Amino acid sequence: MEQSIKPSTGENFLYVAIRYKAAIISALVLVIAIGVGSFFWMQHQKTSEQEAALKLSRISPLLDQGDFQTAIYGQSKVPGLKKIAAEYAGKFTGTPSGNMANLLLANAWYSLGEFDSALNVFKNVSTANNDLAAAALAGAGDCYFNKNQFAPAAESYQDASKKADNSVLKALYLTHAANSFQQSNQFKKAAELYTKIIADYPGTTGAAVAQRSLWQISGNL
Repeated sequence: MEQSIKPSTGENFLYVAIRYKAAIISALVLVIAIGVGSFFWMQHQKTSEQEAALKLSRISPLLDQGDFQTAIYGQSKVPGLKKIAAEYAGKFTGTPSGNMANLLLANAWYSLGEFDSALNVFKNVSTANNDLAAAALAGAGDCYFNKNQFAPAAESYQDASKKADNSVLKALYLTHAANSFQQSNQFKKAAELYTKIIADYPGTTGAAVAQRSLWQISGNL
């Protein structure tokens, strides 16, 4: 009886390489293409960030002067926040300066009292920085508050508090949420939140504000 001879590991590899040569070559080409694509993508992002940062630096003086209209739309050969954000902001393809331009655009609209425009932008701000993301949520809360929509305002402020890393900001956003409840005459909810702020964030500005506000609504409980 003839004994079967098992091929060696090297022979097996050679067999696979010959039989599936086309598939292996295709896979290698794909891996190389992804690597090259990633390299060029990173280079593109780096260049885009430099461009966005430069354009944003030209808008900063206008924001410092309170010239929000010009900051939004730009002037002469200087693009405004609206154009910078449109070109460089985005959840997946945006650059840090482009996403910052989006946040500043929302703030500029808010400063002009254009709460609907500001709200639309605040809700679309994308950033990896938790405190900046929280600021956008709080900005949306401010817009809702100024539109007398206190329920969504309170929700946005609470979301901002959860998102923020900074404990001072967490407390501050919660005071805004509590104030939203207070403005809609939900004094019990407001008092509960003020009490939580005092307990969880002692020594912060938010705790001091919460204590004063709690005294003010004590007669309504």
